[in-house]
Amino acid sequence: MKTNFFVWFVILALLLVLPSTVIASGCLARGAVPGELYVYGIGGTFPAWWYWLYRSTDYGQTVYYQSDTQVAGEISEGVDTGGLYKTLYGDLYYSDNFGVDFILKNDLGSGLSAITSGFSEGEVYAHISLTKYSDDYGETFVNHGNCPGLVNCMSVGHIPGEVYCGCEFGEIYYSNDYGVTYGLIVDMVGVDIENISRGSENSEIYFLGDRAILYYSPNGGDSVYQQYFFGDVVESLAGGFSPGEVYVADFWEDMSGRGDLYIYRSIDYGQTFVTYHVYSRQEDVLIPEKVTDMESSVADSSIVLTWSDINQDIWGNPEEIDYYVVYRSIDPNFLPTTEDSIGAPTESLYTDSESDSLARCFYVVTAIDDSGNKSKASNKVGKTNKALVNE
Repeated sequence: MKTNFFVWFVILALLLVLPSTVIASGCLARGAVPGELYVYGIGGTFPAWWYWLYRSTDYGQTVYYQSDTQVAGEISEGVDTGGLYKTLYGDLYYSDNFGVDFILKNDLGSGLSAITSGFSEGEVYAHISLTKYSDDYGETFVNHGNCPGLVNCMSVGHIPGEVYCGCEFGEIYYSNDYGVTYGLIVDMVGVDIENISRGSENSEIYFLGDRAILYYSPNGGDSVYQQYFFGDVVESLAGGFSPGEVYVADFWEDMSGRGDLYIYRSIDYGQTFVTYHVYSRQEDVLIPEKVTDMESSVADSSIVLTWSDINQDIWGNPEEIDYYVVYRSIDPNFLPTTEDSIGAPTESLYTDSESDSLARCFYVVTAIDDSGNKSKASNKVGKTNKALVNE
């Protein structure tokens, strides 16, 4: 009796002391261009954190660290380049810079069960008892119709207004009027629909059942084919851009919090897959430390920016910086995007000779290491129509 008590005591102590290994479902999404994927990863490299966002631009073969934001319950592609939605405890966030930074758009409440982007820029759907629709990146929502099933997941369709909902008891419902009305298109009794995604061609849908089985329909649910049995718990799914292209993410994680992430890619509609083990202990996925001391001064009517060299990553390891990217905007609260970039100096100095023509302008800088990892944005400096600003 004492021996049994001791064993259970040790097990309880381990559960209390060791890091949590809970991984949210819905952690894979395709990007806005071919080959681009987002995944909330389990870093198999050191250190291993389960709430980091990674991005791939080579069809899942390698991934790069984007953000250490908290884990997402759902993520979904945006229509515009760099766009990505995520949810956390009922809050909806949006990023326009490839997931490096997220802005809180709306508090949708604890009943939020699924999201998906729409067909056009700014469109996003959410399901909380009924379907809610936004055309301003989630700033405001209007109530649309009620999907009859217990919704687990959603996917946008191929034409404006198309939405698919996957449900807990095997039903898939379809709407072609922006979620106002729904019709039942698939009813698989006893199969929990974990995730759903459109394919590249009209009326194609892929979905994952709770027994790690991938299903495929080429015709909007009229015919459903069991394509692949993964033999493990996989809940993350994303359709691709080419005919037959589909992705599934899988992970293995031990009790100490370390994990290995696998991305499976198929180009034959999910019948066979190529496996990419996207982490190794040698890969550099850690972003550089950000610039914190940028300053601005005036010389010959130009703004001169200076900052200290970055020589380590966010965990204090030695870092080789390839170049810096300087961003400029007239908006003091801007988040940097590609359109805002004005230069890529290799030294910690930049002169903006065009600044004299602007009454006000503001700058941030990011550091890019020799593996292509980008730091977070620096402190902001610039000028107003009255004086220099150094924040």
